[in-house]
Amino acid sequence: MERDIALLHSEATNALERIYTAILEDEIEQEEAKMGRMRPGGRVDLARLGSDIWMQQFRFTWAEVTELAAVLDLPADVVAENGVREDRVTALAMLLRRLAYPARSSDVEMMFGWERSRFSRICQTTASLIYHRWRHLLRFDPTRLTVSKLQQYAEAISSKCGFKVPVWGFIDGTLRKVARPILNQRILYNGWKRIHALKWHSVITPDGLHAHVFGPVEGRRHDETLYKESGLAAILDEHSWDPEGNPLAVYGDPAYGIGRHLLSPFKGASLSDEEQAFNAQMSKVREAVEWGFGDAVRQFAFLDFSKNLKVLLQPVGLLYSVALLLSNAHTILHQPQISQYFICQPPTLQEYFNHAAHPEVPFGAIPEQEVPWTAYVVPEEEVQGGSDIEDDDSI
Repeated sequence: MERDIALLHSEATNALERIYTAILEDEIEQEEAKMGRMRPGGRVDLARLGSDIWMQQFRFTWAEVTELAAVLDLPADVVAENGVREDRVTALAMLLRRLAYPARSSDVEMMFGWERSRFSRICQTTASLIYHRWRHLLRFDPTRLTVSKLQQYAEAISSKCGFKVPVWGFIDGTLRKVARPILNQRILYNGWKRIHALKWHSVITPDGLHAHVFGPVEGRRHDETLYKESGLAAILDEHSWDPEGNPLAVYGDPAYGIGRHLLSPFKGASLSDEEQAFNAQMSKVREAVEWGFGDAVRQFAFLDFSKNLKVLLQPVGLLYSVALLLSNAHTILHQPQISQYFICQPPTLQEYFNHAAHPEVPFGAIPEQEVPWTAYVVPEEEVQGGSDIEDDDSI
């Protein structure tokens, strides 16, 4: 009996040793595979990179990212939900690299030595921190957009037009193409552009900043619908006035219509010379809103890579909103086309990122509501233009 017990004990011990050895060998293989895809020499020392590399890879210099991380009020260490952590400058640099240009996580891993799952988690955590701390700046901000500031904007636009016009900003919508979802394709499908997309609208001011952003909504929605759902009309009724009490307006295309605080081109076949001149001049300066959307996508080209924008797998709306906040920061630091065109100085970083949400303008955050295109299933036969939807397994 004792010999049998000893034999069983020996066999059990040998079995445990084999299991332990197999686990250890597997861990070694995984570590070797991981090291094989990592950058030789370990992680890049970001502080030693030149300014040209920083601008190319992150869209800001090292000094600017250091300042921006502090101004954004990021915690000293950004901690993801699984416990991995990075200092705030590295975390912000990771997010900026993610947005700057589409790249596979494995490529970033090889280039900078950032392990791919760590990179992904820190990026999403940092984006979430920025969004929830500063999302109110993407809503009309009465603390910054005072009566005197709106009047200053109107004067800058009037100076460029050559005649006095009570307009302080330009409103327009933008479609951002996304990957075709596996559910409810009809909701995101825009029949005019024949793409699946999310839609935003934005008011852009003469200093180049996105002063009011609403979205995302389904790509099939009309610009006028966005305007009504955004609550902007009520906000303008409350705050869009000059110092003498005269109404100031935003200017958009004819789809927005005309109101006390909303102007658009004159319509009709028999316009007067003055009306034609107004339309022509306002059409020129209104291009500023297109420059604003274009600048955001040029700086953060990840937003234009539709095959990787998968609404059911990642927070596309969150990333776009955060990219607009970072685009505003880039405009403040580098003053691109719009502010130079209107000769209108943007605020400093400290002036822009310096206060909490205004109590009179609650932020109706679409990302916190139920996601409309996952709330119910649309029968596939109802998808319009189904034969024209590209069939690409890579999407």
